[in-house]
Amino acid sequence: MAKWFRFPAGSKMADGDYRAGLNALNIVFGAVLGFVLVGGENLPIFDFVALLALSALIVMMIQSIALSEYTLFSVISTALAIFFLPQLAEDWFSLTKVPKLQPTLAVWAIMATLLELWPREHPQRHSEKSDK
Repeated sequence: MAKWFRFPAGSKMADGDYRAGLNALNIVFGAVLGFVLVGGENLPIFDFVALLALSALIVMMIQSIALSEYTLFSVISTALAIFFLPQLAEDWFSLTKVPKLQPTLAVWAIMATLLELWPREHPQRHSEKSDK
């Protein structure tokens, strides 16, 4: 039976809380990214596809912050990709600016990094507690 009436004993996040946080970030920022990309709706098709591909690549990099064994590398490479996004888009693809794309991706990456750095319970410790 679930112990819904109990409060957490410590400040460490359980595995379920971590997964819920990660899912929530992805849902919220996925929706926000959709709104932001509406600013590019009048782009020629090649430019829109290029912008969509760049955005998808950076989103995949953001996901690797939480899912890769190489968290520091993922954080640094994602930060660099987001930082250089305007130059990539404007210089390589001659895309017009979508002004809120870079900050949207940056906040998503920061939130994913904070979630990853938050102390978590080890799954085996949590299962040992629930057995008692």
